Amino acid sequence: MKKPLALVRGLGFGALGLFLLMVAILQIKIAPNVAFLPQAEFSAYPDSALVNLSEALREQGLDRIYKAVLLSIDFLFITVFGLWVMLVHMMRSAVAWRFWGVAIAALFMALDFSENMMLATRLGLATKGNLALTDLTAQISAVHWVTLTKFAVAGICLLSAFLASRKRG
Repeated sequence: MKKPLALVRGLGFGALGLFLLMVAILQIKIAPNVAFLPQAEFSAYPDSALVNLSEALREQGLDRIYKAVLLSIDFLFITVFGLWVMLVHMMRSAVAWRFWGVAIAALFMALDFSENMMLATRLGLATKGNLALTDLTAQISAVHWVTLTKFAVAGICLLSAFLASRKRG
């Protein structure tokens, strides 16, 4: 690789651009028409709230836009962000930093992909709406816990990438 720094910067700016695109679409087009956005929610919610969200998205005609954000744009963001975190750490000569970077990036990617698939299933975006309502309970949704864990790991990824980019050797 002749210009690894340019590739790392390109991936970083690409991830930032995709993230800002998602935020803009969700906040401008979706958020004003629904009660909450599960991918940005810190407070607990039951699966039944996801059923209500799904109904609101369908009534407003926003289910296709939300599905595109969830399964396309976010998929690209997860991939680009994960690669960026990995490459920032791979530029370090210490094997421990390299292993750490790959591990936390892979963990973030797995959590975010899982969250998206759980949401797509519960919102009927990946199942044609045939999720059994008896499977949904009043308990706190498992998606919520995955989302909170994803936020924590994303923060660790950013902090670690910042530290790795500041040290050489």
